[in-house]
This record gives sequence, C-alpha cells and structure tokens, in this order.
Amino acid sequence: MERERITISIKKEVLEKIDQRIDGIKMRNRSHAIELLISDSLGMAKIENAVIMAGGKGALRLIPTVEESIGILKNYGIKDITIAVGYLGDKIKQEIGDGQKFGTKISYIEGGEGTAGALSPLRKKFKKTFLVVNIDQASEIDIAKLTDFHFIHQPLATIASSDSKLLKGYYLLDPEVFNYIPTGFSMLEEDVFPKLISEGKLLIFPIIN
Repeated sequence: MERERITISIKKEVLEKIDQRIDGIKMRNRSHAIELLISDSLGMAKIENAVIMAGGKGALRLIPTVEESIGILKNYGIKDITIAVGYLGDKIKQEIGDGQKFGTKISYIEGGEGTAGALSPLRKKFKKTFLVVNIDQASEIDIAKLTDFHFIHQPLATIASSDSKLLKGYYLLDPEVFNYIPTGFSMLEEDVFPKLISEGKLLIFPIIN
C-alpha cells in the first residue's frame, strides 16, 4: 500500500493521548497509531460491502448457509451484500430475494468464471476493502477482529480460515486484488492467492473451531 511521508504539527496533549494508545501490537508506533486513528475517524476501517459465493451445482444446498452468512454480516453492520450465483441462480434469487426480509440490500452477479472471475464485474464498484464469504458451512467469526487484523498489518488480502491449505472461509480484499485477476476462468485459491503469497501480500487469520 503506497505511502507518502509528511510533516505535521500536533498539540502536545494530543500526542500524549496518542502515545497512550501505542501497545506495540495493534498500534506499533506513533506513525501507525496516527494512521489507524485517522482511518477509523474517516470510516476507512469499516467494511461496507460483502460478496457471498453461491455458485456451482451444489449451490441450492448452501441456501441455509447463505442465509446464516447474511445474518452474520448484518450483525456486523454490513448491509450491502452481493451474491455471486451460477448454476440454478434463478432459484437462489427466488429463495433469498432482494434482502428486504433480512433487513439488507442484496444484489446478484452471475456468469463469472471461477471464484476470482466471479468478482471481476465488481471491479468498478468496490473502491475500498471488501469482504468475500466462500464457505460450505457458516463459521462463527469476529469480523471486527478480522478487520482490525487486516488494517493493522495491511496486506492486500487476509484469509480467515480453519484450513490454511484449503483456503476457504472469509476473505478481506483490497481493491488492488483486481489487478491479479486474469481474464476468463480463474480461481482465487489457485490463481490469485499463490501470487499474493509469493509477494508477501497475503496473511492468514486462523479460525479456531
């Protein structure tokens, strides 16, 4: 993530308050603390958009999981949800609807090729960090802690998964990830994430079952 060095003046009493927040973990130093506090005040550390993967021939059996995931997202305050559908997409739309019954806004994308290709239509829509849910079974997760972890360490992608090899779970992705998605069929797990790992731009946030 590109940074620019600047020089600023801060009141002594404000700086003292900032120094009190530095714990060496969540806030490593003054610069990091100031950046996190400003990001939080501007709402930059708040996730507003999420995508739920519901494609594939087994998508219909995932409807209860999709509904449970919508509830988890809503509890965190994410109400703008996109569902990526493929095979039998019309039936999923009929079951889930436009989100009104969940108190959310739900839209759909379809026709994408693979878990990465499915995200391509959102390239122009998502300008901030967004969440992707790619699971066969809903997992209990503290999305607030996941978000803190992502913004503290600032990779391009953070994966919350109970299986570091399978890499299914919750993904926090920065918009720069779209630059790693090739045209046509592509998978996050096989085509995008390995590149990010090789460049040191992906971190794992373990889910303990």
